Formats: sequence, structure tokens, C-alpha cells
Amino acid sequence: MDPKVYQQQLYELGIDGMEIDVSTIERAMRTLNEMEEYEGVLKKMRHNIRMDIRNIRKEYLGILKELNPSPEEKRKSSAKEVQKRIKKKKSILKKRDSKIKSYEIIENTVDSYLTQIDDARIYIKNSIETRVG
Repeated sequence: MDPKVYQQQLYELGIDGMEIDVSTIERAMRTLNEMEEYEGVLKKMRHNIRMDIRNIRKEYLGILKELNPSPEEKRKSSAKEVQKRIKKKKSILKKRDSKIKSYEIIENTVDSYLTQIDDARIYIKNSIETRVG
């Protein structure tokens, strides 16, 4: 899936604007339930992002393998041809890394949201415990 799709999904999830309401135990529990739903969606999203990154790596690994010459071709290769091949491989790796980077940025955002949810969960549970006694 394209990183922009993940970005759109994050936006539509609406975590950025989420209010933590602990004014009553009921509202605190409702907020806690919402956060658990968000957490489930974010964990699935993170899993999908990691699968996409893995698939990109596999795809580019195949491309790089195709560039490897056979043993017979290796012996016949001139220094110029070897340098060309090295340059081509570096270019391919640069493309791969660039493609993966956009996924890693989204993954870092998801991880940040998951950390914030954990912190908020602790705050809400403490708030409930304080009220209950």
C-alpha cells in the first residue's frame, strides 16, 4: 500500500484531536475503550507497514540479483563494466532506501501514537483509581 494511504488512514482515525475526558468514571471508561480501539487499528497498520517494507526489500533484492553476472561473465568483465555495475547497484539501493524511508516515517508516527496511548491509559487508570479509592 502507498504511504500516502497510510497517512490518510491516520488522519481519518482522528487521534490528533482526541480529548481525554476523565470528568466522570463513565467518561473515563468510554475514553479508555476508544483508545483500545485506536490501539488495535494502529497495531494492524504497523504490521501492514512492516510487511510492505519487507516486500520492498524482497523486490529490490530480486532486482539486485539479476544484476549479478554469472561466473563466466565475471571473468570476462572489464574494470569499466564492473564500475558500471557497482554504480547501477548503488542507484538501485538508493531508490529502495528512499522508498522505504517514507514507510518508516509513517511507522514512527504510528509508534508515537501507540506510546501516547500507553501514557494516556496510565493517566486514565490512575484517575479512575483516585475516584474509586
